[in-house]
Amino acid sequence: MKNGIVRALLLIFGILMVILGCILFAIPGANSLALSYIVCILMLLYGIAEIVFYIANRKGHAVSGWVLADGIITAILSLLLLFMPVVQILTMSIMFAVWVLFTGVTRTSAAFVAKDLGESNWGWILAVGIIGILLGVWLMFDPLLAIITIGFLVAVAFIMQGVSAIAIFFATGNK
Repeated sequence: MKNGIVRALLLIFGILMVILGCILFAIPGANSLALSYIVCILMLLYGIAEIVFYIANRKGHAVSGWVLADGIITAILSLLLLFMPVVQILTMSIMFAVWVLFTGVTRTSAAFVAKDLGESNWGWILAVGIIGILLGVWLMFDPLLAIITIGFLVAVAFIMQGVSAIAIFFATGNK
């Protein structure tokens, strides 16, 4: 009985995730903005947690004042970003671009390591790395493209997770 309920919930949530992913495809900019709010709220909670950790542990343990400073700066930065959505979304687009660029650089480096180790597929790794570098640089100079790209990636992730949940539903059968 419990397995049937769990499977039904898996199917329902899978279908809902696919539907949500399709909706998110239609509004990638709003999707990115919502994601940036979530990131800012998580940053704020993290900053508060660091401040509380410092206050709770400063007498009994050797806790660095840098923990407090990091908590305060993180909390202030997240509050500024929460109340300045244009800056928030631009900051997220730049962070995304830097991440894509950094990943491209590491892939390029990994390709040369693979080449030195005699791997035959090092050229593909190099190609992906170079594409990542070029895309990262492009995204840095085109924040709107970065925002839309983030929105599409989140939409694809929801669709993939939904399809995965539906596939698990059918793969488990009536056991």
